[in-house]
Amino acid sequence: MKRYHSDILDALSIMLELFLLKKEEPNIIASLIEKAHKRQPIKQDFKELLSQKTNIQINLNVNILKILKVINTSDITPETIESFLNIISQKKTTNKLYYYSTPKEVNHLLCLLLDLKPKESLYNPCYGIGSIFLSIASIMKEHDIELFGEELDERFSTIAKLIARLSDIDGSNLIVNDILKRTAFKRNGEIIKFDKVICNPPLYAHMGIEQLKEDERFSKIGILVKNYPELVFLTHALSHLKDRGVFIVRNQTLLKQGLESKLREKLLKEKMIEAVIELPKNIFPHQGYDFSILVISYDNSLVKHIDASSFYEKDGKYNKLVDIDKIVSMFKSPKSSEFSKVTELKKLYVDDLRASHHVHTTKLTKKTLLLKDLDLEIFRGQRVHDIVDSTHKIKYFDLGIADFAQFGFSEKFSNEKESSEIAKILKYSLRPYDLLLSLRGVMPKVSILSPNLEDTLAIANAGIIILRFQNKEDALALYCYLFSKKGYSALSYIYENSAENIVNAESLLNLVLPKNFHDYASKMQQIEELKEEYLRLDAKVLKLKEEF
Repeated sequence: MKRYHSDILDALSIMLELFLLKKEEPNIIASLIEKAHKRQPIKQDFKELLSQKTNIQINLNVNILKILKVINTSDITPETIESFLNIISQKKTTNKLYYYSTPKEVNHLLCLLLDLKPKESLYNPCYGIGSIFLSIASIMKEHDIELFGEELDERFSTIAKLIARLSDIDGSNLIVNDILKRTAFKRNGEIIKFDKVICNPPLYAHMGIEQLKEDERFSKIGILVKNYPELVFLTHALSHLKDRGVFIVRNQTLLKQGLESKLREKLLKEKMIEAVIELPKNIFPHQGYDFSILVISYDNSLVKHIDASSFYEKDGKYNKLVDIDKIVSMFKSPKSSEFSKVTELKKLYVDDLRASHHVHTTKLTKKTLLLKDLDLEIFRGQRVHDIVDSTHKIKYFDLGIADFAQFGFSEKFSNEKESSEIAKILKYSLRPYDLLLSLRGVMPKVSILSPNLEDTLAIANAGIIILRFQNKEDALALYCYLFSKKGYSALSYIYENSAENIVNAESLLNLVLPKNFHDYASKMQQIEELKEEYLRLDAKVLKLKEEF
């Protein structure tokens, strides 16, 4: 079908209409097949039939008989439709439907976490193409659940309503609406509350949020950062929440610099965080972020953290969530386990709400040595500007990551400049034994400045963090520890779990150092000897290349 319809939404709508035809009027498909077998034309009949169902014009070059035969022999159930939709949206990523749907395994987990009860109402503020309806269909029918939802895109809504019909779900309360302008669900001027809320917000959304400061749903929270659309949807959904909500959020929104302060204050003060479940990496196609499920309810004195980041199996280019029942069991259990931890709200580390932080954080003792226990200052490199007409200038080296030695002391810099910002250059001038770290990325770059740079004027650029120790032995010990496999792994973990790929300085200062930390300084001489050997070998290789 897609071969003849460049618009995947058109092709999907036509297929769903045909599935509905098989489900609701199977004899029509059978009669068309029979007519074709008698060598009678069916194209016009097929065109007229579809024109009664949809405004989309089907390309009659498709193999109509083949399509009808496949549909006629298919078992049209929510399970088979769900598998079909999961393949074309999550596996066949060239269709780019992954923006508007959720992997079926994640949908199943969300539905189980909701714990729907008979006669309850369920609300989705961004239902997309409605993939979640297929996962929840059996529960909704069994418990007579009433479904409500809002979606900005009318074409997505059309597909979602077709899926609802295929799942025997009443889709009459699935509304096309822009929630940033207003909510569609009010009664007598009051926002309607729903028993349960489910939400996987679109991260591609470009939010115009300035107007929200006057909106009753957002005014108490304050203006939200437009880089985090999930927080806008979360805040909106809270205004509709009566009992429990489940939300997919990026992990960086759970960090201090990610979660808006007033929203964080509301969630903690009103005891609304019931659980945080960290999901495996790479389970959402074409998403470079790490994700968690945030379970929101009321009056929680305890918070359950579940680290499910290892609960996956490889599935082509991506990972697939597994052991869903185990995750749900941990969620319902009042006890901590290998992958979960129950924390009193007052003992919660509020600057990092991720499950991995709470489940795996090393229990600190009075003897535990942290980086911040050393005598050091930490600051960021600077941008130095120049006043063109100034006659008073000073020369300096603008040091970047490219100047970091591959290992050992860094002492050769290439980018010499001059500037009139003399006071700034002198203030931030680097010193021997300064430890330098890259500010961004998930693979940290580390260097230490040579003791031979006493008379060299150099400024680290703004993409570098400087750690300056009062004791050079501390600087040498830290560099050698970070050079080790164990130390580099610990540092990499901090980088990988920092928001926006910018290293979290607080997490850096809380780096746990080994008991024999100061013994590492003695390894510097060995590192320097290996560096000299490496440079000699590199020079020989270069000479050999020139001789060829």
